[in-house]
Amino acid sequence: MCTVSWVHNENGYQLLCNRDEKRTRLPATPPTIQNLDGVLYLAPTDGAFGGSWIAVNEFGVTLALLNRHAASLSGTTSRGQLIRTFGASRSVDEVRQKAQRVDFSSFAGFTLATLEVGKRCSLFEWDGRNLVSSQDAEHRMPLTSSSFDPDGVEEMRLQEFSSRARAAGRVDANLLLRFHQSHGLGTEAPSAYSTCMHRPDAHTVSFTQIDVSHTEVSFFYSSAAPCVPAPGETLRLARKVSALVPCG
Repeated sequence: MCTVSWVHNENGYQLLCNRDEKRTRLPATPPTIQNLDGVLYLAPTDGAFGGSWIAVNEFGVTLALLNRHAASLSGTTSRGQLIRTFGASRSVDEVRQKAQRVDFSSFAGFTLATLEVGKRCSLFEWDGRNLVSSQDAEHRMPLTSSSFDPDGVEEMRLQEFSSRARAAGRVDANLLLRFHQSHGLGTEAPSAYSTCMHRPDAHTVSFTQIDVSHTEVSFFYSSAAPCVPAPGETLRLARKVSALVPCG
């Protein structure tokens, strides 16, 4: 369960993510620098199954994973393992090439958002039977997922985002941050529908902000809901020059 948003700028892009989980789920381990097939990447580790839901590598490729609760088939393999499957990809095109060779039949439904500098967001969506790839998903931002009234939660969050964007006249990282911290427009009462989600059995458990420029990859992580003043940590990697993609 997550909300993911992003914005492109002249230097690269920023991606923000709220992770929502059951209160009974084991806490995640904060992000570390990991090595996969000779490629360095930054990712937290899920406390229950050892995978992850978000990562960025030294080539500036970000992967953000959301569950699809309406998918018809359950899975036997943790979806968090997909981050390791694609984490060493040097481009979104490489993610796409790898996806063509992966058997997803053991995974429950998911949406995998992928970003790199100078290109529009690509989505890979698995419904338990078919994988659909979209090379331009900018109009789908923000992405949201919830096991509680999935359609209603998505509608409420998208309405709030649209209202904030219209009022501001632009979308930037500051607007996205306020959206991720929000308990809803016109109310301070958190709920299952608010972007910063709080309900009796589940809540927003962490916040991530990734900043990728032409020279550096930055990963800020807080193991608390973004509405709570709490210390976080930032990890950085030098951006690999060979992966630079011209803007435009």
